Amino acid sequence: MDDHSQYIESHQKILDTILSEFTEATGLATILVDTQGNELTAGYGFSPFCQLMRNNEDTRQLCQNCDMFGGRSSLKNNVTTPYICHAGLVDFSYPVTIDNQVIGYILCGQTKIEDKSDFQPIITEKTFWQDDPIFVEAYNNMPSTTPEKIRAGSQLLTIIINYYLSDIMSSHLAVQEPTNIPSQFLKQRHPVKTEEKIPLKHVETISNDTQKITSDRQEIIDALDYINRHLNEVITLDEVSDHVYLSGYYFSKLFKKEVGQNFVDYVNEKKINRSKILLQDSTWSIDSIAHSLGFSQPSYFSKLFKKVTQMSPREYRQMIQEETKRK
Repeated sequence: MDDHSQYIESHQKILDTILSEFTEATGLATILVDTQGNELTAGYGFSPFCQLMRNNEDTRQLCQNCDMFGGRSSLKNNVTTPYICHAGLVDFSYPVTIDNQVIGYILCGQTKIEDKSDFQPIITEKTFWQDDPIFVEAYNNMPSTTPEKIRAGSQLLTIIINYYLSDIMSSHLAVQEPTNIPSQFLKQRHPVKTEEKIPLKHVETISNDTQKITSDRQEIIDALDYINRHLNEVITLDEVSDHVYLSGYYFSKLFKKEVGQNFVDYVNEKKINRSKILLQDSTWSIDSIAHSLGFSQPSYFSKLFKKVTQMSPREYRQMIQEETKRK
């Protein structure tokens, strides 16, 4: 193991904390990869769409190629350059250096943007996922991002790395300054509307619940948003109530009143709905799906899935596969 690998390993918890908290603050996915595009940390804020892409053997390699060449492009141009990945999403890459040597890249973004005319593909290969209903469903449920949010996120991550991380590590860890968003792109002043959702048969649409539930309580709106962004983790009532600055007891009562469903049942239902998308990709094992949704015990996930859907995850997958063959 080289010195830089040892350095990353010894500061793994710090890096994971910074990336996860950055994703929590901005809603932008992050991951640290080495110079060949191999993951050095967990991926935070990855959407089901990107999880499907990275779990597929063919498209995973394209994801890593985009990570690698995106980082090299930023290093070559001496600015952090936004680019279009093979699947049509916009990413940003941050070269990470230790003692003036590049040891990897922080990838940020995985965002859906309506107008991509100002951005260039980072590789020539494209993934034509539009004919696959599983990917269409996952893509249509991705939130769109405004230029202002992308720009603010880029600046925030640069500040965090250069001023916070370098102070608590023994070596200086630095990233390139963020590039300016193209002027034509910045002319947009309003958030890009999400595309019309196209649900798959047997799959409940995963959408932003703040748009479906007509609560006028900001605490509930914030709680639903928080839950939706942390479905890949263990989510507790105390954690969410702390997030919205309410006592657990009061939040539980308020949630049931405003949502019409108790907190635990709501979170479990959301996790099961998301698992239905992942189950349609046969490359995902049931155990890996369970772990990706924050279940430490796959057996509990299977039990919960059957309670919600009246069938086991394996039965559900077989049903989908049989229906696909009949089409």
